Amino acid sequence: MSKPVGAGVLLLCLAASALAQPDPRQMSGIPRSDPNLSDGSITVRVIRGSFANDVAGQTVELRAGDRASTAETDGEGRATFLTLNPGEQVTVATELDGVELESLPFAAPGRGGVAVLLVGASGDPGDADARSAARPGRVTLSQESRILIELGEEQIEVYYLLDVFNQSPWPVEPEPPFEFRLPPGAQAGTVLGGSTPRTLVDGPRVWVQGTFEPGVTPVHVASILPYSGDGLVLSQVFPADFEQLLVFVEQWGALDVASAQIERRGEMGADETGLSALIWGAGRRVPAGEPVVLELSGLPHHSGWPRIVTLALSALIVVIGMVGSAGAKGPAGPDWREDLERRREKLFTDLVKVERQHRQGRIKATRYGTRRAELIDQLQNVLRELDDDLAVGAAAVPGRAPA
Repeated sequence: MSKPVGAGVLLLCLAASALAQPDPRQMSGIPRSDPNLSDGSITVRVIRGSFANDVAGQTVELRAGDRASTAETDGEGRATFLTLNPGEQVTVATELDGVELESLPFAAPGRGGVAVLLVGASGDPGDADARSAARPGRVTLSQESRILIELGEEQIEVYYLLDVFNQSPWPVEPEPPFEFRLPPGAQAGTVLGGSTPRTLVDGPRVWVQGTFEPGVTPVHVASILPYSGDGLVLSQVFPADFEQLLVFVEQWGALDVASAQIERRGEMGADETGLSALIWGAGRRVPAGEPVVLELSGLPHHSGWPRIVTLALSALIVVIGMVGSAGAKGPAGPDWREDLERRREKLFTDLVKVERQHRQGRIKATRYGTRRAELIDQLQNVLRELDDDLAVGAAAVPGRAPA
């Protein structure tokens, strides 16, 4: 009896070991520190479906920023790299059976090494079905994602050009859901051309319906953010890690952008961009939920007094018009008064136009002062004549005293 019992215990142990064996697809692309490797080394093992199917002779890339180096897998499916810049953010990737497999970003090792497993499909129909089924997982904002800020009239236009990256070989249902809100005060949120049709904007809410397929899904949205004064703080939270913060701001006068999250910055001339000159800033990885905070200074803005004068004149005209319409017509007749009212409206329109031209720098200071004084003088004369006509009309009505 002892032999069957011993054999049964052995079989149970083997079965338990098999059940405890992790699914290699769940481990794909996840870097793992390995102190048994030589210092500064990275090994990448490429398999199809299971650990029994090593892929030999497969080209693997080690990517560091804009640089890439390659190595081929050996008979055990392993490619080995030796890094020269410890701490540098890198990824490893390969294209297997028409599908790109890429790791999560990780720091190049100094002491010890890093081992990465890249798992492709086995080719079995059941494996293909499994790959097509969505699973809970995470997505990131790739290094191609960027924030672009352009200037408008007392407002900035903010463009979020996001490339959402799913590094898994199967569709992912993001956890947390891919949804964020535009900053307080943002207006006219809209979906841009080139964005996935599943991108939706409702007021300040932005979200993507459905799952994210393997690879990159573009999510491009924009909004307008009004400002007053020469400074503005833009704070935006994203639902996925920003692999590398990248910001472009339209250059204008003394305009500048600052952020504790920006580590490198520079400028691009109009000849480089083909449009406007830009200030650019690049920074570290920003985890999901951490606000991206950008401080803009030197924004072009206008003094408030022209607007106050304009509003005061507008209010005065409205009051006179209301009183005039309630009173009787003067002895000069309705045509004469209507002509004065038309002149009043035209002078007011010309005054607003001159103020706008001055703010936009389209009229010199001397010409602006002279023209403005002329218009105000003419407008005062018209208002005086309208007021005199109103007084005469009131005296002509029995029982009404002159104003």
